[in-house]
Amino acid sequence: MNGLPRELAVLTEGGLKRLANVPRSTILLVCLCLLGLGIFKLFQNLLPPFRDETALRVVHVFLADLNADDHQDAFLVTNQMHRIIFNDGTGNFTSNRELLMRNYVLALGDLHGNGSLDAILVNFEEGEMGGELITECAEVPSDFVFPAHSEGATSQVFAFRDGNRDGIPEDFIAGCCGGGTMMMNYATLFSNHRSCLGTEYPMAAALGDLNGDGTLDAFLAKARTRTQATVSNQIWLNDGLGNFADSGQRLGNVESYSVVLDDLNGDSFLDAVVGNIRGGEIWFNDGQGNFTIGKQRLGSGMTNTIFVSDLDGDGYLDLFLGSYTSIRVWLNDGTGRFKSGQRINYDRYDAVSVGDVTDDGLMDLFVGGPDSYQVWRGDGDGRFSAYGRSPYR
Repeated sequence: MNGLPRELAVLTEGGLKRLANVPRSTILLVCLCLLGLGIFKLFQNLLPPFRDETALRVVHVFLADLNADDHQDAFLVTNQMHRIIFNDGTGNFTSNRELLMRNYVLALGDLHGNGSLDAILVNFEEGEMGGELITECAEVPSDFVFPAHSEGATSQVFAFRDGNRDGIPEDFIAGCCGGGTMMMNYATLFSNHRSCLGTEYPMAAALGDLNGDGTLDAFLAKARTRTQATVSNQIWLNDGLGNFADSGQRLGNVESYSVVLDDLNGDSFLDAVVGNIRGGEIWFNDGQGNFTIGKQRLGSGMTNTIFVSDLDGDGYLDLFLGSYTSIRVWLNDGTGRFKSGQRINYDRYDAVSVGDVTDDGLMDLFVGGPDSYQVWRGDGDGRFSAYGRSPYR
């Protein structure tokens, strides 16, 4: 204690002496508490952010021209009410109406080849509280308006029945690959329910001609369930009459939550972008419906949101991959290899979609929340610039 004032030296020595007299059990308890806090922080960083499921949140956004004015409007699917907002063509949106929701749907397409719209949907066998989820197919009434998909996202499906053509759906069907949150308006919309895929329900499904026979096949993204032993993704091939057969392929061994089909390496065959619990991956198609995994891992966090579009104007399809609170640009070199780009953050109660909402010929990112929205305008080089956040009017 040389060089210290006597008063400080006395206090310091006393303090050290008192510390030495603390019981070892107390010191051990403090160490265990600190260790437990460190472990909790580690798991907190690894797990998805907690969300209050009772709070109003947007689970999905569809961009489509709903009132025939050639502008991309927005249909917001929430956990309580749906919201329709109309675009004036500059990226400014006006709120119009809210609608109720029910049930779940995975994919829409002409599965029979007869020109009518069919649906792959998830239903409860014995009621919502006690039954098992099963996968069915059903025919949708012919008076539905059907945007084939939200612009820039081939796995998202949205159709609505608008009898008076005012852009406001009387009934609607919506579905996507958002971690199982696929919704439609009424259970009574469908007729001719039948067994569809003969498998435990997937978290997401994407339709496309995977083997070159001109019919829509299904890529199923699977996740862990109460009775499912594995979590491998599956390919189901359509015979052209809406009857699907399991190809026997088991792709991957991790939980998957989203899938999009598109040609990512320029060979004219539909490849699959799959969002997993730990990042995204590419499965390349040989044209016969046989898939081989790519060597590249796209990110490392939960991925349940996927958009495919040319984001930098080079003619190659790029990716937006995201989760609950952020989404990242991945730029394609033309061979199906991707370079990490800009990351955009948003609130955990928001959802996003990609489309040209500013009518400049470039893809934008639309972020929709419970009370307000934000447009990230595409610069044409794979980067996006933020507009201010605006309340719904």
